[in-house]
Amino acid sequence: MPLTRNEAWKIILAVPGAENRLWFNQPSGFLHDRFLAKVHHKEEAVTLQVGSMEMRDMMLEAEPELFYITDHYRNFPFVLIRLTALNKKVLQEIVAGRARQLAEMPPPKRPKKSGKKKSAAPKRKTAKRPG
Repeated sequence: MPLTRNEAWKIILAVPGAENRLWFNQPSGFLHDRFLAKVHHKEEAVTLQVGSMEMRDMMLEAEPELFYITDHYRNFPFVLIRLTALNKKVLQEIVAGRARQLAEMPPPKRPKKSGKKKSAAPKRKTAKRPG
């Protein structure tokens, strides 16, 4: 039986450690400060980031009835997973596999915050006109 958007969302957030965050103004599942998956806001699909473009292409070729992309994702390592082709067990396995990959990755690099507050732009000195 196909999954609903709500059921898919619950499965994504059921991954231990998963958090609900906004990403491009859309509710998304994050794990270890990295994007995991989300229910697509327009397509009847789950958006999943995969490890590489090569992995994405293999998935698209191996199971085109399950995985697809739109032009928007053509240059990025993401697949869309059709809700109509999903069941609870399949999505749980896919998301758990991606969660294992994310757990093995080093934490994302974040810019260090300096302790100094940024001050307002310095005031310009105005030259005095001669006499």
